[in-house]
Amino acid sequence: MFARHAATAAKRAQLSHLRGFAKAHHPAAAITDAPAAPAATSAAWTNPDPGSEFAVTLETGFLPRRDPLPVLPSYFEKLDEILHEMPILKSDGTLGLLHTGRLGARIERELPMYDVEFVFDRRILAALYRDYSVLASAYLLEPCDIQFRLTRNYGLARRILPANIAVPLETIARRLAQKPFLEHSTFTFYNYRRKDQEQPVSLDNIEPIRRFSGCDKEHNFIVGHVAAARHTDAAVAASLGVLRSAQHNQRGEFNAALRQYADAMGRVNEILAQTLQGCGDYASFRTFLNGCRAQSMFNSGVLFEKLGNTAAHKYLGVAQSSSPIASLGTHLFQLSNLSPRGSLPCADGVDQLRAPNFRSFLGHVDSQARSLGVQSYALRCSESSAAYVLALSQVLAYRYRQWANLRDSVPVQSAKDNAAFHGYLDIQTSHVRDIAELISRTHANMDSESLAPALRTRAEAAVYHAEMVHRSLDRILNDAEPTPLPVSMIAY
Repeated sequence: MFARHAATAAKRAQLSHLRGFAKAHHPAAAITDAPAAPAATSAAWTNPDPGSEFAVTLETGFLPRRDPLPVLPSYFEKLDEILHEMPILKSDGTLGLLHTGRLGARIERELPMYDVEFVFDRRILAALYRDYSVLASAYLLEPCDIQFRLTRNYGLARRILPANIAVPLETIARRLAQKPFLEHSTFTFYNYRRKDQEQPVSLDNIEPIRRFSGCDKEHNFIVGHVAAARHTDAAVAASLGVLRSAQHNQRGEFNAALRQYADAMGRVNEILAQTLQGCGDYASFRTFLNGCRAQSMFNSGVLFEKLGNTAAHKYLGVAQSSSPIASLGTHLFQLSNLSPRGSLPCADGVDQLRAPNFRSFLGHVDSQARSLGVQSYALRCSESSAAYVLALSQVLAYRYRQWANLRDSVPVQSAKDNAAFHGYLDIQTSHVRDIAELISRTHANMDSESLAPALRTRAEAAVYHAEMVHRSLDRILNDAEPTPLPVSMIAY
């Protein structure tokens, strides 16, 4: 009895410590959480969990409502230490555990079985989810990274995730209603710290918290997505405006919302063009972004040690998914099934990996866009069609850049992996081509002479870019040898 009371007292002391830690590192972060920013809502959508770090608001868009926690409480000191020592190239220029394949043994030998049942602070839970999911991917895929650097072939990953990662990760993921595996927004949007807390999120003022390779391209991948997501507040507001105005047949507001979406996505694409041009060292960290579903390095998934469930876990990874920014445009403009060759079943795959608020918001946009017929509503009027073309042009720019980086990433040499890689690439290729064709077809069917000169000029420029993408795809796909992609195309 006395032992049980002592254990309970220890738990209370740990909880008190974590409460104090959260308050010290963020003035508004008490155990009950600060009030959330007003949620982005429409007549048919209410944020299901406004207290979540990922709340989807008109103020922050897809970024977390508070900056991610950069340092874990001292109770998790050993976890923090291993993550700091993990990258292939550490921030101080020395080589880390992944460089020589020493991470797995270090985890098995030194990482404690942390009890996370008593952690309730949302900000600490989100940071732990980020850190354990990053560590899980690093542990499982460490042998593949070593093999890839030697032979350009992934080989086999570790199939069993040890209990000292699996148990706390599963507990935290269940608490957050997420999958216990690394996904896109966790690796990007919840993986930055501001250098100057008084300055806004920008390329020059943020740096990654957790990294795999430590190379410049990984840095750019993370900070580029974060800085770009700063402008998703306007994209979220515009998307809800598109749905609301279509529902109430407000043509002027509908056209304005489409132009607002195009302008917001233009700022997103401008930032990504600065940071993600070409592949560079993408292959040096892409290995760790792979999922454990339909990937030959895992064969039949991953087993989580000491969970009582012997079923293998199978999840898409960062490399097989995309940012919610991409899914938003796909759903809003009904682009997921433009043709059988380019079908992107977002709601059945990628979106199910996201945080609950992201799933709810994207699902709402998808169902509302379908029921309202956003695409057909836009095509009934020349001015709306022109605004629709402007918005689609920015979606195309985003998807084309995503396709270009995927194409430039080095596929492994095994026949099975190459087949899977090229199958996924073919779907993405068809989707990009379908969007380009939709832009050209929409422009051809509208009365351009009735448009205001400025809008007509912008629409014609969008069509020119779409046709340039289409010609580029045809030429590249017909070449026997890989053709370098024009930088101007990736950056437009």
